Amino acid sequence: MSVLPLILWLLCASASADTSSRASVPPLQPPVTLRFAGDVLLASHYEAQMWDSSGATFRGLYRLGGADATVVNLECPVTTRGMRFPKPYNFRMHPRFLPTLTGGGIDMVSIANNHIYDYGPRGLLDTISYLDSVGVRHVGAGRNIVEAHRPVIDTLRGREVAFLAYYGGSEAPGAGKSSPGVARRDLAEVCRDIRSLKDGASSRYIVVMLHWGTERATSPDRAQIAFAHALIDAGADAVVGHHPHVLQGIERYGRGVIAYSLGNFVFGGNDRDTYDTGIFEIRLGDAGVGYAFIPVRIDRWRASILPGADSLRLIGSMRKLSSSFPKSIFTN
Repeated sequence: MSVLPLILWLLCASASADTSSRASVPPLQPPVTLRFAGDVLLASHYEAQMWDSSGATFRGLYRLGGADATVVNLECPVTTRGMRFPKPYNFRMHPRFLPTLTGGGIDMVSIANNHIYDYGPRGLLDTISYLDSVGVRHVGAGRNIVEAHRPVIDTLRGREVAFLAYYGGSEAPGAGKSSPGVARRDLAEVCRDIRSLKDGASSRYIVVMLHWGTERATSPDRAQIAFAHALIDAGADAVVGHHPHVLQGIERYGRGVIAYSLGNFVFGGNDRDTYDTGIFEIRLGDAGVGYAFIPVRIDRWRASILPGADSLRLIGSMRKLSSSFPKSIFTN
């Protein structure tokens, strides 16, 4: 058995059927597979280096496109227009890189973050139009507050999965009744959205994505932990975070899971083009829910599965980052 399958086998935490009765039950169906990665920003330093070779970015990461849903945080607008929003750093992705996303198997993005409004309302509206034009679904921002809070609901292998996304900082405005912006990370509003999704559909699996936390912090603060716990208590099944630009631990809480920060995925906002990161995987099967952390290397903006000893090292690091939680995906 190679190192990667062994790692995934060790980390998969799922309920098992009674082996004594397997002969009398129908065979299990393949699980619904959801994969999440952190911040993606195909601009700035990435653009300067990959203008003519962006097709190689996800070519070595066969696992990304093999999921029923693959989701990242798109950390910039897709536009060539708009006025710079007054702030220290502004980014925008050229539309020519849209095939990089779709070709890499990314079929959904969160756009509730602190850079989606870097080129004002025009940049946000262009982003929505461009993503719609290539069939990449988006959540967490919109032309108005109704659109910004509207979930993406998929039926995957007969199971409904819903996605929500929120941002709570000051670098992007909250959407208004008739003005574009993001869905605000207000606890009462998020819980209301979750309960609305659960109403009449108790089996629906709900994922909430949050752009939050302190940059470079390797652990969430107490307020984040309390917030995430409240969302699980309200009915969310998974909370997935990003923004700190580094990995944080993955907690099991109640019947749910919380990945506090998935760090950078392919992030061109700085000139560091080689680093290790990972993909968080959720599998929804007939026998239960399973989780895995898949180590990934970004090497000169090209993503691939992290090999051998380096993979074990990153797993060990994630286990340590998760050790402060009473329960994590590494302790089942």
